[in-house]
Amino acid sequence: MNEELKQKIREVLLERYGVDIKEAVCRYSTQNYAFVFSEKPYMIRVSISPKKTRSEILSELMWVDDLKPFKQTVCEPNASLNGLLLEEFEIDGRLYRASMFRTARGNIKLTTEMKPMFFICVGDLLGAIHHVSTNERELGIRYSRKRMSDTFAELKNRVKEKIPPEIETRICAVQQEVDALPEELGRYGICHGDFHINNFFVEENNIWLFDFDGCTYANYLYDVASFVQACFLMGYRAGEDCRKVLYEEMLPYFKIGYELNKECDAHYWDHLELFIAYRVAMAYMSLLEIDDCGVVDNLEQIRQFLGFIISQNDILDAMTVGLKKQAESKKG
Repeated sequence: MNEELKQKIREVLLERYGVDIKEAVCRYSTQNYAFVFSEKPYMIRVSISPKKTRSEILSELMWVDDLKPFKQTVCEPNASLNGLLLEEFEIDGRLYRASMFRTARGNIKLTTEMKPMFFICVGDLLGAIHHVSTNERELGIRYSRKRMSDTFAELKNRVKEKIPPEIETRICAVQQEVDALPEELGRYGICHGDFHINNFFVEENNIWLFDFDGCTYANYLYDVASFVQACFLMGYRAGEDCRKVLYEEMLPYFKIGYELNKECDAHYWDHLELFIAYRVAMAYMSLLEIDDCGVVDNLEQIRQFLGFIISQNDILDAMTVGLKKQAESKKG
């Protein structure tokens, strides 16, 4: 984030929440800034995205509230000094939305510190969430949230003029394959929608989850893929074969925790690589929308990096090659 934008956001958040983001670490995912305050039981999320309807916002908060009895480490939003759960403001003609989340303890886990127990605990948390989602769908409970397929299609339509033809062909193929999957009970329901290591704190074996802004109806593997993609792109086992790391060092332990809560048949995990590609495509297209907002200094390099990965037919091999090239360029 450039300093001018950060200062403008700082002034707004200081007025509305009474906290100074100079004391926080700023982390970024494709649509959000997360201001993480060390040793304090809250963080502030600032989203760079269009307004959601009132019903969508209320549905997010209702779902978080419904999850709390099943997983106490799901973090609830905290009101601003104005008594609002959602603060909206404009800077230089761009809309931002801010929310404060409380009761998060611990810190964001560094990729160098990820051990088997960490993957078990993350799996346990996500399995519990998907179990609740399955039960709610079976009961006919419906929240006013978009389907991920609709969000994907809308985003692709907005940025289609910016996508090179060879990458667009690959993205369309991934989209069609995902859209062709049936929305089966037990595999499809409301998901976190942005489940990755910048959106939860780790306190020993407890995972404190926040940022439900992107909650959406999707295949549950989308949440799993979001986590896997983030681990790799943020440096987990950098330089090693991603396929080997995923299937030998991550997924076996993740499954242990996940399947404590969520019933999975023999084919439950079959489409995980497809959803990793789907998630990379979503991240790539999202970056095409924010090239003028001062998010990062090397935005074009990140965009090219994700574009290379999604343009390849084998997503894990592409990640391995892309991450090795990235590491070599940093050394050079």
